Amino acid sequence: MSFSFENDPSRHTIVAMKHISLHIPRFEIDGVQILDKISLLFNANDRIAVVGPNGAGKTTLMKVITWEIEVPDATFENTWSLSLGYLSQIHFDTEDILVKEELRLAFSDILQLEVDLEVAEANMESPGGIEHYTEVLERYHMLGGYDYEREIDRVARGLGIFELLGRSVREVSWGQRTKIALAKVLLSRPEFLFLDEPTNFIDLASVEWLETYLNETWKGGYMIISHDREFLDQTTTLVFEVVAGKMTVYHGNYTAYMKERNKNFEKSEKLFEEQQEFIKSEKTLINRFRAWSRAGFAKSREKALEKVEILEKPEANFRPTFLWNFGENASERVLFIKEAFIGRTDPLFYINELTLYGKNRIGIVGENGVGKSTLLKTILGKIPLLDGRIIQWKGVEAVYYSQMHEELDFGVSLYANYERLVGTITRERLAGLLGYYGFTFHDIDKPMFAFSWGQVSKILFAIIGQKSANLLILDEPTNHLDYDSREALEYSLRGYKGTILFISHDRYFVNRLATHLWIIDNGEVSLSYGNYNDYKLKVERGIDFDMSLWNDDGELSMVLEEKLGKNEAKRIKAKFARTW
Repeated sequence: MSFSFENDPSRHTIVAMKHISLHIPRFEIDGVQILDKISLLFNANDRIAVVGPNGAGKTTLMKVITWEIEVPDATFENTWSLSLGYLSQIHFDTEDILVKEELRLAFSDILQLEVDLEVAEANMESPGGIEHYTEVLERYHMLGGYDYEREIDRVARGLGIFELLGRSVREVSWGQRTKIALAKVLLSRPEFLFLDEPTNFIDLASVEWLETYLNETWKGGYMIISHDREFLDQTTTLVFEVVAGKMTVYHGNYTAYMKERNKNFEKSEKLFEEQQEFIKSEKTLINRFRAWSRAGFAKSREKALEKVEILEKPEANFRPTFLWNFGENASERVLFIKEAFIGRTDPLFYINELTLYGKNRIGIVGENGVGKSTLLKTILGKIPLLDGRIIQWKGVEAVYYSQMHEELDFGVSLYANYERLVGTITRERLAGLLGYYGFTFHDIDKPMFAFSWGQVSKILFAIIGQKSANLLILDEPTNHLDYDSREALEYSLRGYKGTILFISHDRYFVNRLATHLWIIDNGEVSLSYGNYNDYKLKVERGIDFDMSLWNDDGELSMVLEEKLGKNEAKRIKAKFARTW
């Protein structure tokens, strides 16, 4: 099967007639079952989320559909040869290519026609030359040859990489490379799009732009693997759940899926318990009459019981427990930053004045490349402050979670990493600790490279959680974690007694956790009270003053009532006003 990236905008006129079907009886790798009895069918305009715990087979399923992986016994049908586009690992043939030239490669048909036009123009005086030139020109116009440069600029602006178009791929960050790869697959305009974790490593503004683009501009269908629950809620209407290699289909978005899944689990659990009670009752009855004159009755009931199809006990998805070794805050204040320039060599942004108070949970928000991680590392002393002051109050103990897991040595075992970063521990005690995160005794001596990225993330949390700390500094803590692990992490951090300073592109996570935001924009940092939704509301309604200074007993601001209405103004005041 050929997966071409056609650019003919007229192709969507028959999109409703196209579909893909797939049946996989069983798929193993090195004797380990990955997928089992998978049967699916979806149409060209379906908008699908693929969900499930880490290691369940989600990416494998997507690679089978796109023929990245071949399964000998699989039955695959792509009706009408639906063109497919796949965003998986970020890879560039050369890092020396300019970003704009890399994006132009998405229009391979148009680029070839540009070459054909030059040849046709040179041969116009030959017999039939004018007719041939006209045909090529019409094809060029039909494919959008006069518009594709403008489309590159539009998508690049939306994803926040317009300023990178004149730079080489080698010069840009990994988050920016993710955006470039995403832009390229969007620009290639396949009829059906496959996106594997498209929101990892991209900033909140770009995630929101991608949502809008998929909802309002994209004409085809798509299948998305993502752990960003808000993103899935906004973009998908069909859910394929993959658990232990098996697939279940749910209609609706992520929230609807979760409600239905929990409802189904409760129903299955009730049916299992009722059957177990029935079996117990029947066995008691059979044993009671087996040795008496009604042995025939007992035998009959026993045969009937043997025919009962025994239900399997439903297993809830494993949810890890995140543990923290909390050290008491020694002061009401944790950090004070004054007239500070943040950057590695040249300043990236300026902080006039910020104070981090105890028990604050601060989310740092800004576009990729503005210096969010640089700020965290400057606070930790890993990167020198270019100018200004950062004062850390006495008694502050900080631990750091890095998104690249750079604290870990991937060449040695899990056990060796724990002892190097925390201290001596018996294997039995370490196994007990790791059990909270879903690991077994046999995992202790495995080298770190043998674990998946989701497992590595949980191992790092297990390690830093044992360090005494009252300040958690977290850089993209939810990357690579599955849904249940993210919710378990949210729950534990909301109960953490200390202070949290974190970077996250997961809006659901930011909204659940943040009490304040530090917004990096236009070379400066500003403070916003509340979570990300509150910040967006203030931006959209033009509210730009400090709502935390209101008195609960004071009059409502007439400005707020005018902007929001009386009921919304009351809600905002109740949430942000300071009690005197």
